[in-house]
Amino acid sequence: MGLQGKGLQGKGQSGPLPLSPLLPAGDCPKPERFPFAEPSTALEESYPAGTRLMYRCRPGYSLASGKFPFITCLDNSSWSENPDFCIGKSCGPPDIVNGNFHYTTDLLLGATINFTCNLGYRLVGESSAYCKLVDNEVYWDQIPYCEIIPCFPPPMIENGKLIDGNRDFTFGMAATYSCDRGFALIGDDTIHCTANDKLEGVWNGEFPKCKVVRCKNPEVKNGRRLSGFGTEHTYKNTVTFECNPGHLLNGSSLVTCDADSNWKPPLPTCVPSCGPAPVLPFAEAERAVGGSSPAGTQLQYRCKPGHAPASGKSSVVTCLDDGIWSADPDFCRRQQCPPPTIDNGDVTADNFLFESVVRFFCHPG
Repeated sequence: MGLQGKGLQGKGQSGPLPLSPLLPAGDCPKPERFPFAEPSTALEESYPAGTRLMYRCRPGYSLASGKFPFITCLDNSSWSENPDFCIGKSCGPPDIVNGNFHYTTDLLLGATINFTCNLGYRLVGESSAYCKLVDNEVYWDQIPYCEIIPCFPPPMIENGKLIDGNRDFTFGMAATYSCDRGFALIGDDTIHCTANDKLEGVWNGEFPKCKVVRCKNPEVKNGRRLSGFGTEHTYKNTVTFECNPGHLLNGSSLVTCDADSNWKPPLPTCVPSCGPAPVLPFAEAERAVGGSSPAGTQLQYRCKPGHAPASGKSSVVTCLDDGIWSADPDFCRRQQCPPPTIDNGDVTADNFLFESVVRFFCHPG
């Protein structure tokens, strides 16, 4: 009578093993092949119950800790389950100087790892490796290496020199320049070797230049210097100005001798100034100004309550070059109230303009 065995459920098994109907009850059929181990003796077509079939690990595999390399024929005509008693050998962590490896499972036979390099280095070789079997041992099929990123040699500059330039320049190194006597170094004297997105070595800035820079002796009419005295001015020399009393500074008080032998920003000017904005009884300025204003400043005034713009007159007050505020006289006039009346009396007043006072008198009786 045929029996159906339970079958091996280990790695490489696809389901229960059907038994031949010709096998005696209790016998087990020939077990299927394991990818990780092979039997110690040639396999037979059937085995009686109680048979212990020994295995040895295939090349590239070793005995798993706590497991035994055999299976047993049970009374129900199935082989005992003892899957994966041999596991793949480990290729071990690869040695990659100035880089790292990354993996998601393990380092055993069949594993794949990926490589990256530290900042300033680039990968030479494949970016991944596979743990494979070679002559009964496991090895990584290839291990790349990380090389430091080089920069092309920095150039020599006219009227200057590169300090300690007789060497190779790699990521992180600096090139330093100096100029011959009488020449000014334009730009940064030191630049650094860095890398772009393609991991190619690039310098982090433009190479400097050595030029003769001379700025004219600066003079500001109606002003004086606070710093930068003398008549010789070279690259990056600075001069500070202030204006004489009665004048205001128009521009920057600090100027610097630039690479093109010009002052940057341009020299300021000192223009005449007026005092505080005039206070008028009939109008007020639409915006606040400081204690002084340069010549040419124009202030728009608006009439105060009770006053109205005078016809044909401007409400703009202007600071003149002589430091005096100028405006049309009485450009706001007082508004007039309608004359009041009183029954059985009289009204006396000089006029009926805004803020005027009138008097009332009653008739006799």
